[in-house]
Amino acid sequence: MEFARLERGMRPSIGTTALLALISAFAPMAAPGSAAAEETVIAQSGAAYSFDIPAQDLAGALQALASQSGHQISARGDLVEGHQSPAISGSMSVEEALRQLLAGTDLDYRLNGTTVAVIAAEQRSNAAELKPLVVYGEKVQRSYQETYSSVGVATGADIETYKLDELSDVFNTMANVRYFSSNGGNNAMQIRGVNADGITAPENSAPQITVVIDGVVQSSEALRRGSRGTWDLKQVEVLRGPQSTLQGRNAMAGAIVVESNDPTFDYEGSARGTLGNQERRDGAFMLSGPIMEDQVAFRLAGEFRQEEKDIDFVNSADEDLNDDKYRNVRGKLLIVPKAVDGLSIKLTANDVFDQPASNTVTGPDYFDRRFDSSASGYSTAELRKNEVNNYGVDVTYEFDGGLSLRSITALHDADLTIGTAPGNPVYSRTGGRENDDFTQDLRLELDGGGDLTGTVGLFYGKFDYETDSRFFLDSSILFGAGDHTIDSRTQNETESAAVYTDLRYRLTENFSLLGALRFQRDEVRNFIVTDVTGFLENSIADILYDKSMDATQEYDVLLPKAGIAYDLTPDRTVALTVARGYRQGFSQVADSTIDQVAEVDPEFVWTTELAYRDQSIEGLTLGGNIFYNSYKDQQITIRDVGLDGAVLTDNAGSSESYGAEVEGRYSFGNGWQAFGALGVLKTEIKDLTSILCSNTNNICDGNKFPEAPEVTASIGASYRHESGFFAAADASYTSDFYSNSAIDNDDARLVDEYYLANARIGYALGHFSASLYVDNIFDEEYLTGISSNTIEASVGDGRTFGVQVFARF
Repeated sequence: MEFARLERGMRPSIGTTALLALISAFAPMAAPGSAAAEETVIAQSGAAYSFDIPAQDLAGALQALASQSGHQISARGDLVEGHQSPAISGSMSVEEALRQLLAGTDLDYRLNGTTVAVIAAEQRSNAAELKPLVVYGEKVQRSYQETYSSVGVATGADIETYKLDELSDVFNTMANVRYFSSNGGNNAMQIRGVNADGITAPENSAPQITVVIDGVVQSSEALRRGSRGTWDLKQVEVLRGPQSTLQGRNAMAGAIVVESNDPTFDYEGSARGTLGNQERRDGAFMLSGPIMEDQVAFRLAGEFRQEEKDIDFVNSADEDLNDDKYRNVRGKLLIVPKAVDGLSIKLTANDVFDQPASNTVTGPDYFDRRFDSSASGYSTAELRKNEVNNYGVDVTYEFDGGLSLRSITALHDADLTIGTAPGNPVYSRTGGRENDDFTQDLRLELDGGGDLTGTVGLFYGKFDYETDSRFFLDSSILFGAGDHTIDSRTQNETESAAVYTDLRYRLTENFSLLGALRFQRDEVRNFIVTDVTGFLENSIADILYDKSMDATQEYDVLLPKAGIAYDLTPDRTVALTVARGYRQGFSQVADSTIDQVAEVDPEFVWTTELAYRDQSIEGLTLGGNIFYNSYKDQQITIRDVGLDGAVLTDNAGSSESYGAEVEGRYSFGNGWQAFGALGVLKTEIKDLTSILCSNTNNICDGNKFPEAPEVTASIGASYRHESGFFAAADASYTSDFYSNSAIDNDDARLVDEYYLANARIGYALGHFSASLYVDNIFDEEYLTGISSNTIEASVGDGRTFGVQVFARF
């Protein structure tokens, strides 16, 4: 039965190597007679047993049934995944207990002799049934129908069906969610028009979007370059709007929660290979199974990718910028000791290497797909390589009545190296950035099927971010003849502690109250020291680059959330919520000075949201949200009015955004499935004066957020025939938007709208399948960003195609 799993990267670190060695040492002890992954086998008799099993996910319920009856239970993971089971109690046979647990699912069991039953999916012609959506991102598992946050969900089945190879592909299937690459290596996702760095990128600020992978919070550098692959993932969720009450300081715009598949107590494995144009070569594998029967299981998964992009380089020394390399190895170990009923321990290790290719091109015709590193004198095109390690210990102890105590301890480190285009004779940059983060989340989860559900928890985190850079300029163009170097070292440390609760209480059969509160204290230290060589003392350039600061600030915040939900019918629900989001403040060097400290205030948002969920039509899952965001003290990067070229951060008096998302999926019951998503968005900056808005007398009021398309849409359909033939296609639309950090709304940096379409067709025979794919079928020419000098731009990929083979055993 699939209960947990494991994950890791490319060049194993010490901790990951130790975990893999532990798995290897125990693997030979696994019993060779374990049940095959194709079936779920349950030993059974007609004797009566005393059961007390709370409402929970089906996998956990079957495990409890096995424990309380003394029978052996194993289940294929993809059969039980996503199913919830009701609470059962009292004296009954195993057969009766099974019937109650499986009621309302598409699962069944068959007797094999007198003692064994097999759970299998019901045979319903060749219909491709939609499994119930379960959302994990609110720290208590809830069905999609009962989740009122605006959430986009891509299951493992969606990822496989539509060949969503990267998280950016997943985001393109959702409303008001996108991923835009920009020059300088600043790749990031956007939720409701807000980049993970904010509407601009303040130097010392915290991210606006939190990404949690298997319980491990990712750093800002890992958001841009990290676990972008989707192999062996269970689910990807994007929760739009402030999630600060549950997630803390980095979730003002939203949260992305990624869950990989867990270890199984049956042996299963899979492998995938891809060959495509642009010299694309992919390989992936997965192996899972028991180490100690019903008590210890493992899962190993790996993904390896290499590709050469098609940018033409004027200087051959820059050709390394075309190299796209990605490796990810994951591992999990699940321990469910029989000696301690209700206890489960999951150990996770994940190592990643990510080197995205640069998609920077130079004009005047960006679609010539040509790059000249000397075109602007000091091109910021860079080759960035990141190594990321994630480690997690997830311990859960289940009490009676649906109450459980859960502890998630996580370590995260990222090591980024940076190099500019080698062919640039004027400007070069070398350096690195390191993240070392520790988090501890301890919480009580109540989900016993009663009137009160939710979580109460304690959180502690320590986040350390260091940079070390050297810049070289032949700056005769800028500051007169001569060579100049700038050596810079920065360190940002944040210590965060919080107590939080998120509860839901059913007042009547139709009405429920929603309430949440988080008290958080952040201590933020910002340090910088910069040495410059070749500039005249106290010259503009000297003041511009020579900085020194060591400052600490503390912030105490209350982050409430409240709402009410009403069930129009058992399958249709409306809910109204109000929530406060937060991003911590920080320190910076003051205007036109070398070492004077200026504080940037925290940023806040109040969000009001109306949600609607509908599952009243068989086969249909439909959700919609209407929202209004009111921002205060929004952190926005501006130019230093005393030093042209220097950047500072100011707090805008206010800004606002509003819009809606509608997403749905439908199973036609004859092998066809379809999905659709539509997002609309309006954004407006208010009360901000900046030299960046010189085209409007330095007044930015009324301008739109950068990277905030007003319409995003997607649609897709898939078909699977009982003969083994299958096909899938999807398309997305993104309306025009202003480029990264373009708060001046300069039309020269307006990115045109674009459409993308993808398709695959294939045939499955038993455990094997092969398919042909085409991405960007119509070879759409599109940009994802234009640089501030408009000489450079980030260009999207053209048409790509290839073949993919897959095997499962």
